Amino acid sequence: MKITRIECIPVSIRFAKPMKMGGGTADCADAVVVKIHTDEGITGVSETGDTSPWYMGESQDSIMHNINKVFGPQILLGEDPFNIERIVARMDKAAKLNNQSKAVIDYALHDIMGKALGVPVYKLLGGLSNEKIALAFVMSSGTADEVGAEGKSLVKAGFKGLKLKVGARTPDEDIEMVGALREAVGSNIKIMIDANGGWLYHQALYVLQRVAKYNIYVAEQPVPRWDIDGLARLRRKVDVPIFPDESAAELNDLIKIIQRDAADGFFLKVPKAGGILKSRKWVAIAQSANLPVMCGCMINSGLGAAVEAHFLAANDWTGKIEQEAIGPLNLYNIPDTVSTLLKDDLAVKVPRYEKGFLYPPDGPGFGVELNESAVKKLATPGKSPTVIGK
Repeated sequence: MKITRIECIPVSIRFAKPMKMGGGTADCADAVVVKIHTDEGITGVSETGDTSPWYMGESQDSIMHNINKVFGPQILLGEDPFNIERIVARMDKAAKLNNQSKAVIDYALHDIMGKALGVPVYKLLGGLSNEKIALAFVMSSGTADEVGAEGKSLVKAGFKGLKLKVGARTPDEDIEMVGALREAVGSNIKIMIDANGGWLYHQALYVLQRVAKYNIYVAEQPVPRWDIDGLARLRRKVDVPIFPDESAAELNDLIKIIQRDAADGFFLKVPKAGGILKSRKWVAIAQSANLPVMCGCMINSGLGAAVEAHFLAANDWTGKIEQEAIGPLNLYNIPDTVSTLLKDDLAVKVPRYEKGFLYPPDGPGFGVELNESAVKKLATPGKSPTVIGK
């Protein structure tokens, strides 16, 4: 089997409800849909999820450039799509960082392999370790009253964990917001907070010392990504577990963080690590240090959510704690994909999110079909699809 053609299609999906966070306000997911065709008629399909330059440093344009000008002609065309290890290694040599560009290629290759062998991707990754994945819903920053009311509704929908975006408001407003959420949901719900690196060290210390009384389960990336020493200092001064996210992108980042004793666990995004292949290595490093891993995504549709569903279903270590419920839930501001029919998602049928759990699709590859009519409807204005190869 050989790769013969690659398509890149820029799409934009408006959020039903903008998300306020330490890194800014997100109101639209600008993504790239990728199709990798083969000479045996099997096509791998994937999407990048939201391209947020402030987080990943990539955009629709940079991703399409990398695929059309670098990865496609130099590495992919004419290659056997089963050679994922070889392809990923060559992409790493051809382009520094740019992990979101690499990840979307990795996804499509896994989709091809699963379809060719007639099995779900999770079977390629070791089999089904987690039949359903426990989730924590990601809440936008808001007023104390807003987050309290939303928290109650999410608990009623079945979520046992809630992750609240902080860092977009003043430290005192964040403290008030966290307190209101704890009061609203009671003592049995796990509350996580994520500043997306939006606090200076002294602000992070101030907030975490004061919210510790609310039994915070995880504080994700409280300081900027480059401040690993700040993460280590915070761990020594506050009674709140610290999980790096933006600080932990490359595999070597994890080694440095572990060596500096700067984490109680890690936050993974599969595109941040560069795809499924590298994410498996990423989790293995965390596991070797006995540090738990929580996984999320760049806010994506049902097409992209299937990637995380298969990855998490096959990984026993990530099944130890709740994972991040984002993707279509935050995109469309819904608590599940069962009670609400989604007609214009990039997937014809999105993965099942229900009562606080995510279930992996069972079909070959990622088990989801591209919604071609939605792709056309969601095409990014002013940008055209590209095709390389025959």
